[in-house]
Amino acid sequence: MIKKKLAVALSIALLSIGPVEAAKYRVVELDVANVGEDSFPSAINDDGEMSVNVASPYNVPIDLDLLDFDSIALNALLTDPAAASFGNINEVDYELLLGFIRDQSGSQLSQQIASLISYQASEDETNYIPVFDQEASEDGDYTFSSNVTTRDINNSDFTAGSSQGYYFKVDYQLDDGEDVTFVVNEFGRRGFVSRNGVTTELPPPEDFAGGFSEAYGLNNSNQVVGFGTTEFLTDSFELAEENCEDEDLRGDVPYESCISSLAATLTSNLTDASQLRGLIWELDDEGNLLDTTELGILFEPEAEDTSGYTSRAVAINDNGIAVGVSNGEYTNAQGTVIRNYGVIFNGDEIINLTPNPEELVALSTVNISTATDINNNNLVVGYHAQRVNGFTRDKFFVYDMSLGELESPDDFFAGSRSVALAVNNNNLVVGFGEVDAAINGRRSEGFLYDHNTQEFNRIGDLIDCDSIYTIVQANAINDNDEIAATALYLQPARDSRGELILDSGGNEILVDKIAAVKLVPIEGGEIETCEVPIEEIARPRQGASLGWLIMFSGLLLLWRRVVKR
Repeated sequence: MIKKKLAVALSIALLSIGPVEAAKYRVVELDVANVGEDSFPSAINDDGEMSVNVASPYNVPIDLDLLDFDSIALNALLTDPAAASFGNINEVDYELLLGFIRDQSGSQLSQQIASLISYQASEDETNYIPVFDQEASEDGDYTFSSNVTTRDINNSDFTAGSSQGYYFKVDYQLDDGEDVTFVVNEFGRRGFVSRNGVTTELPPPEDFAGGFSEAYGLNNSNQVVGFGTTEFLTDSFELAEENCEDEDLRGDVPYESCISSLAATLTSNLTDASQLRGLIWELDDEGNLLDTTELGILFEPEAEDTSGYTSRAVAINDNGIAVGVSNGEYTNAQGTVIRNYGVIFNGDEIINLTPNPEELVALSTVNISTATDINNNNLVVGYHAQRVNGFTRDKFFVYDMSLGELESPDDFFAGSRSVALAVNNNNLVVGFGEVDAAINGRRSEGFLYDHNTQEFNRIGDLIDCDSIYTIVQANAINDNDEIAATALYLQPARDSRGELILDSGGNEILVDKIAAVKLVPIEGGEIETCEVPIEEIARPRQGASLGWLIMFSGLLLLWRRVVKR
């Protein structure tokens, strides 16, 4: 990370200067960083509790009953198959078995291992959010089988997100007499809210083959927003679900296997199979589901149009106003196409945040704009496509509903891509963007923008000069101005059980780690003025690229996947 340089010296040696002032934020490392390979925060409430997604969790329990230790291939793979078959698995064989199982991901004849699970974390404790998961042993270990993504947390400690259905085993005898165990689930993806281990499902209006729903944001009145299947384009899934109940029609598999296969097919072909609309789920203070409201899209398709269209709500303020994305028509001299626009859902009204994009982007641009958050002052943030020096770049924006004005503040530099992810009720905006203009591997870092003063800061300039952390993304901010952030820093390497990996000399091996951290304001703190050795300027530490951050940002991943399909 390159900090501000006060003076230019002819030698590499640092010049000494007077006393430095305290930084504006201190970085607090969370214990959740130790439960998996990488961790990514998604939200933070006013108590400082964070929702965190953990990639590649440690200590995944291996289901020995699903492994065939009589298999020649499996025996040849392991160093001590006999011991492993009794649960005495050495370090090498544990890694080999994990790889073996993961290679069969999606197979109904193999254990399933989640690549992403979720926790509620603070400075003092870390609590697993099981959602639909169940305990795998008497020791209280969970299966870690279903992928889970949490995206928001409110001041009542409700977390909202989405999860695969729980994977369970079904014993079945094939027609030829062979006994087989199937590993299946009831639905591909479903929204939820969870608190203290109690989970409420948020089903879609139409749930053939399990349906599909995603929950993204919630407010302090326990309104949850997301999207889901609202109408199937044909009756094929309804008929297929009926066929699963018929032994002659479903084939030589159990009913549960048939439903699980159908759910997987739906999840892989969402826009080809159904209409997807933004949804608002209403819950009471105990987390019980009371009502579901379907949101609209920006245009009215023709009656004979059988295409699937999508709107999606991702955040909602305490006034009940939601924001997100909707398909909309984009027309110019070349014709009319469907594109994605950032929108506000205010009651029955849908407000397009970029109604006239013709002068901003090329016809080929798919994502015109995206709204990502709204505060209780009805200030909306997000990002939209703009033409910069002949190229299309995402630029973060702030939209004031009271004024009806959208502004694109200055960010890192003219050609930088920048994305706003969250805004608090003090009108502070956080996100991330590119910090250099390199053609390949453009590094990204988090930012903080004060809408009141129009001051833009790179997060790296707000923390201590000697900090070991590169803040690659500022994900969320609460009303105490505490920031949930993603940091890159050097940490000892660990194996799949979370144990330290040592070199031949018994020394720790340091590797770059991506982890959730909390940034806490320092009372009376000021931005430090830092000096940097010339060789550090010439060879800055590798940051994270914007593409990698988008892949893990949660708000962006699924939408881009749905649109592509």
